[in-house]
Amino acid sequence: MKAIALYGKKDARIIEKPVPQAEENQLVVKIDYVGICGTDVEFFQSGAVPPFVHLPMVLGHENVGTVTAVGEGVTEYQVGDRILCGPPSHCAEDCPSCQRGETNICIYGFPRTAGIGGPDGGYAEYMLVRDVKHTMLVKVPDGVDLKDAVLFDVICVALHGIRKSNFKVGDNVVVSGTGPIGLSALQFLKAAGANKIIALGTSPSKYPTLKKYGADYCLNPKELGDKLGDEIRKICGNPVGADVVFECAGNMNSLSNCINYCIKPGGQVVVIGTIQEPMGNLVPGSFSIHEPELKFTFVYTAEEVRMYLEMLATGKVEFPGMVTDVIPLTQCVEKALDRKDRTGMLKILIDPSL
Repeated sequence: MKAIALYGKKDARIIEKPVPQAEENQLVVKIDYVGICGTDVEFFQSGAVPPFVHLPMVLGHENVGTVTAVGEGVTEYQVGDRILCGPPSHCAEDCPSCQRGETNICIYGFPRTAGIGGPDGGYAEYMLVRDVKHTMLVKVPDGVDLKDAVLFDVICVALHGIRKSNFKVGDNVVVSGTGPIGLSALQFLKAAGANKIIALGTSPSKYPTLKKYGADYCLNPKELGDKLGDEIRKICGNPVGADVVFECAGNMNSLSNCINYCIKPGGQVVVIGTIQEPMGNLVPGSFSIHEPELKFTFVYTAEEVRMYLEMLATGKVEFPGMVTDVIPLTQCVEKALDRKDRTGMLKILIDPSL
């Protein structure tokens, strides 16, 4: 079978591997779609992988496919089942996080997660699930398009962030970020009964999409500068600002805007985006007098993936236009990992059958 393996900085190669065989407590999954994650792009562009990763490694942790082989001892799945396989794995050591049901922050999970922590992932025609008991696997309900199901990673990141927040029906909210996570947050907040939903983005060409997903107002923080807070308070119809603000862009400019201009005294900023840069020009003393709550969230749980799939199955949510390209394995580097022009790109999928 064909697969894409990462060997180092800007070095991803098409390789031939044997089709895996299922041993005890294992599954073999024929990959239908795998999503290109920003983490994959970062691994490729920088060559910087976690210390527990030994290259070469087949990338791909946003996987959906069909079970083709079941190992001894596996009773929950059978050949023909359509399943999602995503991050993170959880531990056999029963760490404190897993005891609380917070498997997303398992201290042992990521080193065991396929495509990101060491075991080979889904940039391949087939993938081996090495440990069924401790891998995040979720069956896809009948009637759910696998092309929608494979979006679980970015969409459930947003869902998890909202569920962990202080949001309640009728709140005024701000969402900073116009990518897949921000769009997902807009739709979930609209469905959950937010009052006024304000989206922040620096590209006016994206505003029609933001409004289609649930934004009532779109503001450009770059243009408004120090007047951003005045505009938000005007929209909210109060002298204080939004109740809850969701940072989904994953950069310090966005977080600074959220804290300094958007949130009401005693409100909450939820950092959903993964910010890989220093805290920069944030001066805690300048905003601590208002006692805002700053909360960080990380990925999601299998329960939230099931919630997303159920909402898809019942038509409660839909994500039109989220998938902007579907490519074969052979074009993975050119059209995804090393793509030069990402204008208008949201989610790129690999279809190994192409």
